[in-house]
Amino acid sequence: MTSPGNFWSAISIVAAAIGSIFFLFVTHTGTAKHPGAAPESAVIELKVDFEGISTDVENNKFVLSEVKQDIKELRVEQRVNTDSILRAIGEIR
Repeated sequence: MTSPGNFWSAISIVAAAIGSIFFLFVTHTGTAKHPGAAPESAVIELKVDFEGISTDVENNKFVLSEVKQDIKELRVEQRVNTDSILRAIGEIR
């Protein structure tokens, strides 16, 4: 058996969820998607420009290749440093 507090808590949560959804529908139904956007009835054709996106992708590829090269160089340097540290530890013992 559930306690009255749990029952009313559950009812309150459900009511708040339903009220929130209703509020969203009521407040955004008649407005444009953006204040500067044209009404949907006036839109005839949509065009998307991918030029900027492709440029960004090319730049990201270039940066990624540089980072990969830097990581390879750091691995080699780390390997050399690790070897010299291990040799130094071996000489101390």
